[in-house]
Amino acid sequence: MTDMRKIILATVCGAALMPVAAGATTITGWNTDNVEVGPVSADGVTESSVIYDRAPAAAGATSNGRIDYTAPEANTPGMLVEDVPYVTGGQNGQVMSGCIRASSTTTCDGDFQSGKRFKEVLTDTGAVDLVFDVDPSTAGVDGSFGYQVFHRLVNLTGQAIESFTIELGFGVGDTFTASATGDGLGFSAGFETGPADVNTFSQYPFGLFGDASTNPNFTIDGFFDSARTGLMLDFAEDVIASNGMYGGYEAMFGDWLSQDAVPEGLFWDYDGPTEDADPLLMAWFNGTQWEVRREVNAAGDYAQALTTSLFFDPGQEDEIAALLGIDLTRDVIEDLANLNVNYAILLGDNVGFDQFTLRVNTVPAPIPLPATAPLMAAGIGALGLLFRRRRRAAA
Repeated sequence: MTDMRKIILATVCGAALMPVAAGATTITGWNTDNVEVGPVSADGVTESSVIYDRAPAAAGATSNGRIDYTAPEANTPGMLVEDVPYVTGGQNGQVMSGCIRASSTTTCDGDFQSGKRFKEVLTDTGAVDLVFDVDPSTAGVDGSFGYQVFHRLVNLTGQAIESFTIELGFGVGDTFTASATGDGLGFSAGFETGPADVNTFSQYPFGLFGDASTNPNFTIDGFFDSARTGLMLDFAEDVIASNGMYGGYEAMFGDWLSQDAVPEGLFWDYDGPTEDADPLLMAWFNGTQWEVRREVNAAGDYAQALTTSLFFDPGQEDEIAALLGIDLTRDVIEDLANLNVNYAILLGDNVGFDQFTLRVNTVPAPIPLPATAPLMAAGIGALGLLFRRRRRAAA
């Protein structure tokens, strides 16, 4: 830790932080007893650590989810606990004991899109249990707002999701028991996050929905809308539960789409193949036509919103690329299936356990997917564009 960082931490919480700075910790790591840990990833190759409801080799073991990672952004096992204290960004400047994040080379207070969010891929509806080890002898550090969780949920269940819960407890699968009030385990009620300084919130990635004037990391509004969108969350000590949606996502796409049902788009890799920024979405297939919502400025160095959308028929992808004067790649708009969830976990001074569980549970939508949602690949024909997967960078 640099001298300046020590000064900042000491200034924010004074002597109360000293036990943390000396190396004390509460959550010591991700326990993978119910995980089939994935192999080392080669650059550009996605691997997975698969999560089960019991030991992977046990009879009847089933899985509803996994942790995905792609080198060089992240690598095996896909998720880790960092117990180095840090100060959160923004005006609050809260001191965290550490964070739960992707197993990348970044840090808890790393730069924007540095790969902090771990990607929990939900492969079926039902419970997915992540277990963490605890050292009770160092629980309850004063002056701490807990461990920030950089969480991304990816719907790959094959169904639209109506709602979800994130719950704290103990054990996995059929042996899971919910955390009780006052047992020393809970979501951090003091942690503040998001524009409204709430305990928890969710949102779809900024590149699709967001106002660039409110975010220093973007120069262009979200492709679909300048207003943020996501699932509204109710906060309790041991349960975070979704409660409907806010913003424009629902009106366009219905419930939270599965990744195998999102529409396609045409992307511009504006910073070149050797850089890490996500390609920009320039057009999307709305079920019947390609709708172009962005153009390139006269200098050809950045994108700007079109005043009025342009529409092209299937098979006219080369015409779109020629009009914009750039190379385009065709891919699914996978961020429509990716939901970022923000919260923190705080353990008290009365901890009597050495492990706890973070459980995600989902409820499928009771209605069919919207007519505009399914992937419209069939019948479009050869596009003459380079097919490749988008680089996955954490928002």
